[in-house]
Amino acid sequence: MSKPGNVIGRSSQEKLLPARQATGISDRRCPTNVLNNKIFKYVMAVSLIVALFGGPLFTLLDIPDTGAGLAILDLVMVLATVMFLVELTLNYMASYWYRWSFFFAMDILGTASMALEISFLMGGVDTVHAVVLRSARAAKLGARAGRIFKLVMCCFRAPEGSDKGFQAKVLAQRITTSIATRVAMLTIFLIAILPLLDLPVYPRADQSMVLWARNLEEAFATNQTRFAAETSSLIAFYENNDYAPFALEGFSFLLDSPVSAPARIRNQLLVEVPVCLTDRPACKEGIKAGILFNFTGASQISAIMEVVLVVVIVLVMILMTFDLGRVLNVMMVRPLEKMFSGLLKNAQSLMDLCSSAESSDSDEDDETRSTELELIERALDKLARIAKQALNKNVISKEEMANKSEYEKAVLVEILGAEVSDPQGTHLTAPDWAQSGPQRDMESKLQTWEFNTLDQDEAGLERMAMHIFFDSEFGVASEFCEDAIFKSFFDAVKPQYKEVPYHCFAHACDVLHTVFRFCGLTNGRLWMRKVDQYALLISALCHDMGHEGRTNPFLVESKDTLAITYNDKSPLENMHCARLFTLCTDEKTNAFGKASPELYKEARKVAVAAILHTDNANHFEMIKDISQVYEAHEKCCEDQAGTKAGMRSDYRDKILEANRLLWLELFLHLADVSNPLKPFDTCRAWAWRVLDEFFQQGDAEKAAGLPVGMLNDRDKVNRPGSQHGFIVFLVSPLVRQSVNLFPQMTELHMQMTYNLGQWRDAWVKDAQPSAEDQAKKDEDISRSNEVTQKLLARRNPPEPALSRKTRTFNNRDTE
Repeated sequence: MSKPGNVIGRSSQEKLLPARQATGISDRRCPTNVLNNKIFKYVMAVSLIVALFGGPLFTLLDIPDTGAGLAILDLVMVLATVMFLVELTLNYMASYWYRWSFFFAMDILGTASMALEISFLMGGVDTVHAVVLRSARAAKLGARAGRIFKLVMCCFRAPEGSDKGFQAKVLAQRITTSIATRVAMLTIFLIAILPLLDLPVYPRADQSMVLWARNLEEAFATNQTRFAAETSSLIAFYENNDYAPFALEGFSFLLDSPVSAPARIRNQLLVEVPVCLTDRPACKEGIKAGILFNFTGASQISAIMEVVLVVVIVLVMILMTFDLGRVLNVMMVRPLEKMFSGLLKNAQSLMDLCSSAESSDSDEDDETRSTELELIERALDKLARIAKQALNKNVISKEEMANKSEYEKAVLVEILGAEVSDPQGTHLTAPDWAQSGPQRDMESKLQTWEFNTLDQDEAGLERMAMHIFFDSEFGVASEFCEDAIFKSFFDAVKPQYKEVPYHCFAHACDVLHTVFRFCGLTNGRLWMRKVDQYALLISALCHDMGHEGRTNPFLVESKDTLAITYNDKSPLENMHCARLFTLCTDEKTNAFGKASPELYKEARKVAVAAILHTDNANHFEMIKDISQVYEAHEKCCEDQAGTKAGMRSDYRDKILEANRLLWLELFLHLADVSNPLKPFDTCRAWAWRVLDEFFQQGDAEKAAGLPVGMLNDRDKVNRPGSQHGFIVFLVSPLVRQSVNLFPQMTELHMQMTYNLGQWRDAWVKDAQPSAEDQAKKDEDISRSNEVTQKLLARRNPPEPALSRKTRTFNNRDTE
């Protein structure tokens, strides 16, 4: 029994003819071998050249079209016709798709048009009218253009490869053939129609010849002297033309013309007088006098133009085919080869699929080529299924779980680790967080970027944290643990932070406040679950627990025990997570003590993911991830940006809820590097602390004999200048994409741009750089300001506060 994959190489016509499948290959083997024979191909190429250029060459060489000359021309044309019939028959026998193709129809027309080249089939030379000859030439070129196209395609056929598997060049050849076929049809139309436009005009329809015949008849009827003068004028009139008179009939006088009779009868034209004015034997009862013209020169020019026309057509088709092939190679072949190369290396199932498209029998080559698009469709469909599995969140709803048996539940939850989601009751539905008195005063302070944790003492930081966790818009801590337990947890977290310049407890509270502001600006209670809100705020408070003021690269280079413990993979971030959940193992400090096991797992997943993504090693990967979301849903984001109030349902469903964990990771990471987004005084205070901590690490690196980081050498780093690069290359790309997705954060980009200008001024004052260096930084600031204006333009209308800050930035140099 054959496998389903074995039919991939068959054409659709063969699938409709099952009775022929068993014998089809053997029936077609002999014709295919003949068609693929090099000698046969050369003979067909010569036959095509003879059919296209034979007649014009005989005319150009002025070979007589009587006797031996005509016999030779007829013989070669008959042989070419026979070869065309043989090729047509072999193609018909060898391939089913050919019988219904464009080429089959054009080959029939081209072969039939050969009758116009054989004199005895047309009734002899004398019976062929000039108009018929020109029409025949147009039909001949048009009908044979199909064979011209096949000849051109032979030059660009993809080389046969010995390697099995998918060949992207085969796809390119098929697409090129499809496009070029349409180009050929257009070319055929032009070839067949354009020559018809010349039929009424040049040169045999020249009315001057009829006029001269009438003048000669009038002169002949008058007297001999006038006739002689008229003949002299006739000769002089055509002296410089491509055609001229060489003899007279019915006038009883010889024409003294320098032009002799043409060698070819077709080049001779008799122009008769309209009416015989004198009665004579040579001009009466249907027999009229006339002038014989020699059209050899005109015919030769016409033959040259015919050859040029054919050559130009072939060249145009070659050039167009080459250009199409080049473009397709750049746009499709190279990317497809790269893509399928990766598939064949990394997916054995796809390798089997691609391999099945290659037939073991060389006679099925054409049918294999006809199914490459189907192969791509199948492969991409398989990729889509793989991607769907890779993106599967492994979540099953309660309704689905209720319909499972106990065994199925055990497999899903215990073995496969499926999570049960409860879409009901996970959002805060009313602003029950609003308070009065001191809580309201604290709320008003926190709902602004002017709040600075460095200005708070320990009691102030505790009041801030307690308000956020219990009394704010996102104050849901009481649903996860007792108030006293949380107080113990908070007191246990505080000493975990070391006395270092930057990664201190004030920084943890600053990040907590920043995350809280992000959640509020983005209406987090409308799309975050309570467990998301709480776990994210806990992560913000604990994201740098145990930080010694040294970076991950330093720990790795110095072979620190943390780097060894976590195999150099985000050792600090892994340690922070471990310390957080170590605290939660103690009932007295378990911040998730009231959570069910399922809810605890969900909270732990959020916290671990968010904290691990604060590692700057994941920074640009995060930018890529959020950029992809924006690119996929750009219109939805822009529509939300233009919404004056509220949240659009499609924005919430397609962007916020569909990528909830990604936004939680983003909020914590962005808050961790948010110093440049704060008012400049706050920004500068934190920047000095960061640099002090870097310099302390630089001193340790020097003492240990380790390479000193570029920002860690206190003797080389310019403090204000270092902030420019940090903002432009690290913070700005993340903020830009974040504001694209969350238009409510536009003010952050504006403040960042303002701070960038302030750092530039401080750098100029401190370092006194060259004009060229200043110009580079000014250009960065200008670009950032342009982005700000574009982001503001999405807001309809912009918020007044944002407008004021824009004016402040634009007038920075004049203040």
